[in-house]
Amino acid sequence: MESVLQLPGIVRLAWVIDIDTEKAKRIATEKGCRWSSSLDAALAGPDAVDAVIIASATDTHFPYIMQALNADKAVLAEKPISHELNEVVEAVELAKQKNLAFVCGYQRRADRHFRELKRQLDAGAIGNLKLLKTCSRDNPIPPMEYLRTSGGIFHDMLIHDFDMLDFLSGGQIPESVTATGHAYHPEIKAMGDVDTCAVMFKYPSGLIAMVDTSRDASYGYDQRIEAFGEQGMLSAKNNLTSTIELATADGHLMPPAMYSFPQRYHEAYRSELTEFIELVRAGPESKMHRLEQQAMLRHPNVVRTTIAAEMSWKQGMTVQVASIQPHVLPTPEPPQKLLRTQVPEGYPQTSASDEKHAKQTMAFVKGQQERWLKFNKGEKSIMDVLKFLDDEPFQRAECIRASWPGEEYEWFHLVGLLHNLGKIMAAPEVAGQEALDQWAVLGDTFPVGCAPAEDACLLPEAFKTNPDYSHPLYGTKNGIYKAGCGISNLIMSWGKDEYAYQMLKHNGCTLPGSALELIRLQSFFSWFDQGAYCHFQAPCDAETLKWVKEFNKIEPSLEAKNGQGSEAYYAGLLKKYNIDGKLKW
Repeated sequence: MESVLQLPGIVRLAWVIDIDTEKAKRIATEKGCRWSSSLDAALAGPDAVDAVIIASATDTHFPYIMQALNADKAVLAEKPISHELNEVVEAVELAKQKNLAFVCGYQRRADRHFRELKRQLDAGAIGNLKLLKTCSRDNPIPPMEYLRTSGGIFHDMLIHDFDMLDFLSGGQIPESVTATGHAYHPEIKAMGDVDTCAVMFKYPSGLIAMVDTSRDASYGYDQRIEAFGEQGMLSAKNNLTSTIELATADGHLMPPAMYSFPQRYHEAYRSELTEFIELVRAGPESKMHRLEQQAMLRHPNVVRTTIAAEMSWKQGMTVQVASIQPHVLPTPEPPQKLLRTQVPEGYPQTSASDEKHAKQTMAFVKGQQERWLKFNKGEKSIMDVLKFLDDEPFQRAECIRASWPGEEYEWFHLVGLLHNLGKIMAAPEVAGQEALDQWAVLGDTFPVGCAPAEDACLLPEAFKTNPDYSHPLYGTKNGIYKAGCGISNLIMSWGKDEYAYQMLKHNGCTLPGSALELIRLQSFFSWFDQGAYCHFQAPCDAETLKWVKEFNKIEPSLEAKNGQGSEAYYAGLLKKYNIDGKLKW
């Protein structure tokens, strides 16, 4: 706003829009303009604006952008356009269709130092570009309230670096990305985010790019770039508060770095605004406008790269950027096969597998849901039910507890205790005459309502005898679902995992959603172990995939505790998560 006011005669601040009406009214009075809590008034009528600058909360950017573009107004918006790739594509396509000026503010592109580095790169100063490195370390650490709604470090912070890689590489699109990160700050860790991160990209040209970032640098705001080529190196060093250097017998004393981004990019923000105004004034027939129409096409690629990097961090694997597409949610590379020395407990024996693949139809699953999800088989405590099972319930739990110690993972410990509760459906002591055969209880789950993934079926011949295999809808690849609908939204074959999941929910269990999904999907081996059915996967499944893989890495040990001395620990967890006492089965 202040930058607008510093350009009299070129541009006039006509409206201030803010949902805080008192704030909007006060600023309008101070600046001599009109105000409103809605953008509508500024877009129509005799007092309508020519251009809109959007600097609102992140999750409002896209609707305001679309509203302004649909009203035929030029738009300068703070990043991001949206965290959703399909919305970014939609906004860019609308701006192209209407031939409007549309700029998303990545202010580093307007920084004079980075522009000079870019100019020399393009002039061939270092020849063929081989390596690009950027460093981006914030100061001070942003408020926690902001970080909770920022979209995470990838969409809020690293996306600036990814845009710079696009800028400096001449618009090259990476083919793969590998990211790793860590949360040193406990509040950021509790958000499911990281505060320190490193990302590496590989490009089809051979170019390698690396980014390191941190939410907090004790010495000040730090942003640097290094470009390495066949004929030399270009680097843009960090901006300091002055150029004065004191040299004495004690050594060299340098001035501190700038405090934060408003100081570092003060000139860049003003240049960005000035150039946007020049773009609008130049009109749609100008060379400047044509260049910006081309430049805006980068936005989907930058967001695609960001989504891929975040997915790489969450899933702990390299992600192919081309797999991230709008409207069709990402299909990751098949996970690395888990190394096992024995058949996992979730895999039924061959005869049970044959029956399971042949008999688990949509109708069968619906019938079992109707039978078992009434929870009218009596009331028992979890500790009582565990005594009926044919395995040692504390072995897996204690192995997980040993591998993942600490209070923050106690939910994971409890999952180890609960994961086989559904076997009770085969116990006559509880199920009576309704006790199910082994094939209808044990693991190796798969979705019903769609065709089996032939590349991952353990017994494809048995599947072909399943009545749903030739069904006109259930026998198709997507069946009753849509690509990208989310693994958690699939109807799974009936068994111990689904029943345990539903029973815990019915009884008011307060375990985190990802823990309950882990119980439900722990035996979906063809997904997490073989990479099948990934066309149904959504970004929200990444957390579940991570923990399902971790869970299945831990084999029960006969040397683990048998419950002596640990039963009290798990009893405490049952109470904490509201599943102590008598539950309905």
